Amino acid sequence: MSNPEMLSSAGPPHRGETKNILITGGAQGIGRCTARHLLSQGHSVFLLDFNESELTYTTKTHLAAYAHRISSALCDLRSPASIKEGVSAAASFFSNHIDVLINNGGIARAYFTGGKTMEDPDTLSEWTAYLETNLTAPFLVSQAVIPYMKRPSPSPSDEPGGCIIHISSFRAHQSDPNCEGYASTKAGLLGLTHAMAVSAQQWGIRVNMVSPGWISVRHENREGDEKGLKWEDSHGDEDHAQHLAGRVGRGEDIAEAVEYLMHAGFMSGQEIVVDGGASKRKNPKV
Repeated sequence: MSNPEMLSSAGPPHRGETKNILITGGAQGIGRCTARHLLSQGHSVFLLDFNESELTYTTKTHLAAYAHRISSALCDLRSPASIKEGVSAAASFFSNHIDVLINNGGIARAYFTGGKTMEDPDTLSEWTAYLETNLTAPFLVSQAVIPYMKRPSPSPSDEPGGCIIHISSFRAHQSDPNCEGYASTKAGLLGLTHAMAVSAQQWGIRVNMVSPGWISVRHENREGDEKGLKWEDSHGDEDHAQHLAGRVGRGEDIAEAVEYLMHAGFMSGQEIVVDGGASKRKNPKV
């Protein structure tokens, strides 16, 4: 969807008040789609990303209809200093209060490059990059957000408070050859989710995780907009048939799961797998 103006007349959220939402990796793909969906529901959004050209385009052009409720900053998720600066910029935009953090940014490539296997010592640099970007960064961003999200004295009668949502992958539970870096860090987010949920209870913060399956978002970028690419143009019947839901996933499927978790006050430490049922089928050709 490359015309957010079509959504600008959407009303406020149906559940609760509008929220201040920080999204990492928000310039394209799932992050961009999630930002657009949440903006259409009346929320305010701040994006962090390392891709300056895509970030500028998404913030200033693609989502221009929401200019008064969106801002962004460059951020290198492998740099603790850059993470602190990015979160500080978001907090300033939100008048020092952040309701929701969506840890979406990370290395999306599942496989080691160049056909390498774990037998190759040269994979160490890629392994390190996966760890720092996909696992350490969500911890550090969450850590930096806590002062702007926590409640001083949470009470059982309170409405749902702050919420941190990690975006993982169904590859946390299954894999292909040569995916050790990606699969390990996505599985690591599962442990990080329940550990953080237990620790963050004291601040009235819930922590959950969404694990996407095959979500087709290659068109969710500037090139896709300029070429008029659409989700429905990317896949054939064989691709859709692999899913019990009857189709490949859309970015909106993840955005809707995120929106649910934002308001689900009785959920913390949990994982939602959004894969169209693909992981439940033993033989995708049957």
